[in-house]
Amino acid sequence: MIKGQAFGTMNNMLIVKVAVALFILSTLSNAQAENLTKDKTFMLGAYYYAWYEAPNNENDLGWMEKALRGRLKPVQLPKLGVYDSRDPKVIKGHIEQSKHAGIDFWSVSWWGQNRQNETFKDHILKHPDASKLKYAVLYESTGRLGSMRNPSYKNLVPDFDYFNEQYFNHPNYLKVDGKPVVFIYLTRVYFRRDEGKKALKSLRLKYPNLYIVGDDVFGPNYPASAASQWNAITAYDVYGQSTKITGGTKAGIERLKNNYSKAKVKANKVGTGFVPAIAPGYNDRAVRKGNPGRSRFFDDVKRSREGDLFRSMIKDVAVLLADPKAKNMIMVTSFNEWYEDTQIEPTAGKAKLPVSKDDSESGNYFTEDNLYHDYGSLYLDILRSEFEQ
Repeated sequence: MIKGQAFGTMNNMLIVKVAVALFILSTLSNAQAENLTKDKTFMLGAYYYAWYEAPNNENDLGWMEKALRGRLKPVQLPKLGVYDSRDPKVIKGHIEQSKHAGIDFWSVSWWGQNRQNETFKDHILKHPDASKLKYAVLYESTGRLGSMRNPSYKNLVPDFDYFNEQYFNHPNYLKVDGKPVVFIYLTRVYFRRDEGKKALKSLRLKYPNLYIVGDDVFGPNYPASAASQWNAITAYDVYGQSTKITGGTKAGIERLKNNYSKAKVKANKVGTGFVPAIAPGYNDRAVRKGNPGRSRFFDDVKRSREGDLFRSMIKDVAVLLADPKAKNMIMVTSFNEWYEDTQIEPTAGKAKLPVSKDDSESGNYFTEDNLYHDYGSLYLDILRSEFEQ
């Protein structure tokens, strides 16, 4: 054998060894995730929106006109149709779907004492099947505390007075260690400056027995000084710190894991829990401009299928980083936020082929030529299988 051939053979052997090592590491990682799901008991929650109203007639798309799926050609509607959030059959259906997926609780969006609040208080909590789940408030800071640049905290304590009167003592309200749980949206914006910290301190003085989960994590540089204000921290916006930047890629998953890992370490050092969040995808182009939409599979993996991104977020991020300090809680963004296309709620599942065309003048303004599948119950089934319900 001549010298060049020997070198080539050695080089090929090295490549094979590296490939085998990578395969073993990948197998170990998958096995690690599988073992964790067997060894841990998870508390699985999903953000829930009760703001939908029935359309004027059967042929009217109603609120789905503001959702990507209502602009596709052909449309991809919810399995339950263009529904009213107050419909008892819809509430029953959503509870059944959640139970199938292994979801333990909804964090219900709360914008004030309006129609949506009444739907939560008088229709969801009073539904005959309500006891099958637990419920927590998602406090919408942008609707209650004013603008991000010039916030006002006058509503904060009165709003929690209302929660204490109307929600916290309900038998199906979510509690951790006996404390009522409240998720607060965008704490990273509203509660890091002195005025916000002062308002939060006043709230804590009046209601010391709260378990507040702050939407506090975004990006790789989580400030350790922020974590001590909260019982646990999480990230509502999964997309903005992962696939928005990288597209639907493995690098996006790794970026998310890195952000979460750093935040968890800093939170745990001050006794605060960490709640990883996962999301199936994102596209809000039917309601606002500026954000690129994302399909729900990997762009950089051959033969990647619908749901692969979501499955990877569970296996490679959430399960590994679930925190006993926060009861191994994991959040899904979202159950039914159709306007941002983060929903896992089932579609009708009638279309056999994915869609890339929409009803815009260009035919692709909303989709940007990405493929969207009429996915049916896929995301509920993924949750069920990954968490072995």
